[in-house]
Amino acid sequence: MMRRRDREVTDFRQILDILSASTVIHLGMVDGGKPYVVPMNFGFEADGSDIILYFHSARAGRKIDTLKSNPDVFFVSDSAHALIAGDTACSYSFRYQSVMGNGRAVFIEDREGKRHALSMLMRHAGGMDSPSFPDEALDAVAVFSVRCSDYTAKRHL
Repeated sequence: MMRRRDREVTDFRQILDILSASTVIHLGMVDGGKPYVVPMNFGFEADGSDIILYFHSARAGRKIDTLKSNPDVFFVSDSAHALIAGDTACSYSFRYQSVMGNGRAVFIEDREGKRHALSMLMRHAGGMDSPSFPDEALDAVAVFSVRCSDYTAKRHL
């Protein structure tokens, strides 16, 4: 349960706006019983009230091994950071907006699925609406999605 309900964002459009303002998601996994978090560029889209996050990576490495052994993930996205000065140390605060939640990583293996996911990523991260991807590039990259129906958002601006 969220402690600061006065900062909770429940409007879905505003939650998507917060994600739009963020450039990095910190993706948390469990590797051998220990937390493992990596910052990643991402793309996203809405599907009803679900948020689908898209990521790309090299085809091999610790992240891929971890996701294949345990696809359950937690993510945090934040932006709009600014210090709010106060008269005393205890009266300082911080501006921010964030979305966090959990889901399950699913690897996308087919080229059309990869094209769609990478297009969402390039739209968000690169501002490109119609990127093209040669088949060789699609075959050389790992692409995965995380569907999130369990998420929360907060804002202190």
